[in-house]
Amino acid sequence: MNDKNFHEIYKQLSASQTSDADCYSVIEELTRLCLDTISKSSVQECLAAADPCFSEICHSERLFIVAMTRWITVDECRGLAEKLENEESNKHFQAKSPVAYDLSSTDESRSMLAACRLCVLHASPAVSLGWALSLATSFPTSSNALKTASILLLHHMEDYPMTTLRLLSSPASPFASVQLAQDALRQLEEQQSNLNALPKIREFSMPPEMRLIYASLKRSENRDIQRHADEKSIMSIFFTKHFFKYANKTAIEFHAGDDVRETSLEMTSFQVEAELPVTWLTDPISADFARIRLWKGDLQ
Repeated sequence: MNDKNFHEIYKQLSASQTSDADCYSVIEELTRLCLDTISKSSVQECLAAADPCFSEICHSERLFIVAMTRWITVDECRGLAEKLENEESNKHFQAKSPVAYDLSSTDESRSMLAACRLCVLHASPAVSLGWALSLATSFPTSSNALKTASILLLHHMEDYPMTTLRLLSSPASPFASVQLAQDALRQLEEQQSNLNALPKIREFSMPPEMRLIYASLKRSENRDIQRHADEKSIMSIFFTKHFFKYANKTAIEFHAGDDVRETSLEMTSFQVEAELPVTWLTDPISADFARIRLWKGDLQ
């Protein structure tokens, strides 16, 4: 029965993106249904059933803002807020610039608390930084909103200095004209210039010959580990071994009329980088207390 109800709400969410329908009532209905499902089963089962709804919410900026300010500011709905934050963070994980949100139609206090709690949930910096700076653009005459935006911007500069520099320096940044962002970018660029100007000790750099020796030692170490594991493991009694050789090219077959031909395809590397909060390494205990204060909205 709940699956059918979630499907009906999904259709309402989808329809609200192409019309001026009241999205607040749809979010409230989804909230009641989720809380009712959680009380009867579990958070995991509820999130699995409502997964299409969360995906649809993240496709609309208006729906996302309404749902996030509704859920993240209420402790009872934290599980829903974490799921929604995860969807939005995955969507903007490799964003080149901060995401701008129009928060002018939301309650100012809820928007500020949401900005603080997004930092606690370790949302993608493009999302949390974008929400913080959106406070300054959505409430330009509010001293509280500007103060919150300034403090949270400093939080990003301290916890994610390289990512914040990359996002703010992007030509596509929607906050290029915001004074807070300009001051932060200037400070981060000066900080990076000072780091680049520090003396480099040549003895700490590894020459090519040493890199080859190091790589050979690592391969020998891995072979020894594998050999000892094979000698002491009883898994070979139950399973057979298969060895795979990796290369930078792969052969693929294609049909040309009645003939089957082969061609080689170059394999390209792919990687995704994420900057971890600096305070996790420098002072994790104080960082935990800071997150507790941020969740309460305490910026003192």
